[in-house]
Amino acid sequence: MSFRVLPRAELIALVLAWAGAAGCSSCGNGGGFDAGRPDVPVAGGTISLAWSLIDDATNRPVTCDRIDPNATVFVQLSHEGTGSVESFACKPLQGTSITAFPPGAYTATAELHMPVSGQAVTIATATPQGGVVIRSGQDIGLTPVVFHVNATGRLELMLRAGAAGNCAGGAAITGFSISLEHNGDPPDTGCAPVVFALSGGGTYNANDCSSPAVTRCIAASETLTVASLPSGPYRIHIRGKKGTLDCWSNDDALRVPPQGRSLAETLNLAFASEMPGCQ
Repeated sequence: MSFRVLPRAELIALVLAWAGAAGCSSCGNGGGFDAGRPDVPVAGGTISLAWSLIDDATNRPVTCDRIDPNATVFVQLSHEGTGSVESFACKPLQGTSITAFPPGAYTATAELHMPVSGQAVTIATATPQGGVVIRSGQDIGLTPVVFHVNATGRLELMLRAGAAGNCAGGAAITGFSISLEHNGDPPDTGCAPVVFALSGGGTYNANDCSSPAVTRCIAASETLTVASLPSGPYRIHIRGKKGTLDCWSNDDALRVPPQGRSLAETLNLAFASEMPGCQ
């Protein structure tokens, strides 16, 4: 058997011919390449959810503002080991996701969050919902959920009229009157009758917002405590008197936290320096 050594040019041409034949193994009858169809992204679907809050102490509905003005509802959809989340402001009591979730079957969980010391804290969790089917281009309404909360808190106040103290030898206040009002959206408005326990002895019954009673001078070192009251926004009205004159005042807004937490504040009283008889 004899072999012929191909010239260089013929060898290159033969290699190129083999390469062309191999590259055309997927060619159709028309002789071209089948590049396949371009991938088209599948449109996702959205979710909608409505919720309500029930105070476990009264078994009555409460507003989100009673919990916190920045309370949120956090929804997580879990799907085959992965998950997506959506967050809604609590106050509207309903929301539709901005996120579009890939089609599929999910389990949905909903939590009520409120900020505490700069961190989002879970204070209630709704019953999970399984078998939530997301369809392309559609909005799916989840079953409305109920969050059970403890809408009560504690109030601890101190009053400060001056560096030398509130009573004789200091601001010379002879007596105090105090009233407390709800300061939220309806129905969380109107007078909020409470009884303050005074650490220096006795109590003060703040049950009349239109004509509050006058008690003794409350020292700057004393604490005024309400052990339990509905959480939410309030406005307090304090008058420090010299005789019948309102010489010192405070009208601060307060927010009593939920979940049995305490609000502890020192309230500074402003002096009516231009009122005759107060100097």
